[in-house]
Amino acid sequence: MIQSKVDSRFLGSVKHSFFIFPDIPKHVQQFLWVVAAFLACFFIVILWKKFKVASVLKELVGIVFSSSKEPLKKTKKTSVSSSNSNRINDGGMKVSSDQEVLDWLVMTKASFDISVERAGQRTLAAVVEVTGIEGLDVFVVIKDAITDSLIKPGAKVKCIFSELQKGEKKVNAFVGTIKSLSENGGMAITRNSAFGFIRRRAFSRRKVADQRFIKIKVWRLDDDDFDIDFILDNIEPEIIIDNRKDVAANSKSEQILDISKGGLALLGTIRDGGNMMSRNDKLLLCMLIYQPKRKTFDPHLIFCEARAANSAGEGLIRLSFQFLRSLKIPPRKRSTLFKGQAVMAMTLAQSAKGKK
Repeated sequence: MIQSKVDSRFLGSVKHSFFIFPDIPKHVQQFLWVVAAFLACFFIVILWKKFKVASVLKELVGIVFSSSKEPLKKTKKTSVSSSNSNRINDGGMKVSSDQEVLDWLVMTKASFDISVERAGQRTLAAVVEVTGIEGLDVFVVIKDAITDSLIKPGAKVKCIFSELQKGEKKVNAFVGTIKSLSENGGMAITRNSAFGFIRRRAFSRRKVADQRFIKIKVWRLDDDDFDIDFILDNIEPEIIIDNRKDVAANSKSEQILDISKGGLALLGTIRDGGNMMSRNDKLLLCMLIYQPKRKTFDPHLIFCEARAANSAGEGLIRLSFQFLRSLKIPPRKRSTLFKGQAVMAMTLAQSAKGKK
């Protein structure tokens, strides 16, 4: 009897020791439960991220759904065009053959640029939209004729479209010949090459580091036959950009936006009474470029064509030119193309010394 009482007392004390909050106030117990729940959630989140549970579950769901749809894929017959559309919708502009490139062009009614070689460089002639394919012929309709004179039967063209991934290489172009041209803007281009890759821009453009380094005068020409001496001596240019102080880039002021071996773009204003400029206008461009090593301005006279002319607001017009050929500068005009160009060169040389 004595032993059994001792055992029951001992077991009772052990039983009561398993209560989690013995003799703790209720509000303290609630607080501790909240802390415990927070710690449990914290550790669950850490484990979830560490072992990437979400991605594993996603893969499992994908496997289940793909396996359930597999029998349907085996029995369903798809055409070449539908398989290509699936390929495009899946996010991959990927193709495996020239035929798939052609299918993509027709399916998406792709727009592409047509360029023609002129004056030793590539010139954008038109922007077109694909309407159909027949053998080696690609049928298009002209959306925007940039240079009408270059679009004619027999002209060799380079056609550049959006990039596609063909195997391990990118393709975005083919070379062809204009086969026919209709009055309503339809055109047939015969492919003379497989699909390859051509850089969309023939020359890399550069921003002007300091607007004082370059000076511009622009005259609009009525035709290709002109007298340089007469123009320089007697006709006021339509546009003059001669910044004596540097201009902040992208500001709404007259400036040279960028320049390359093939042309330049600028923001300028047409002088009062001057001739407005539009696309395809022939231009005479007088340009001074400062040469730091020689501490002088290097003069250039260039025959150009306007490729774009758009209003930029605040009385400014945005113009881009394509250089067609360099012209000989009359010797007596080399040092007087701009007023005070020798003084400007000395000022730039002195400011360069001051910075050092």
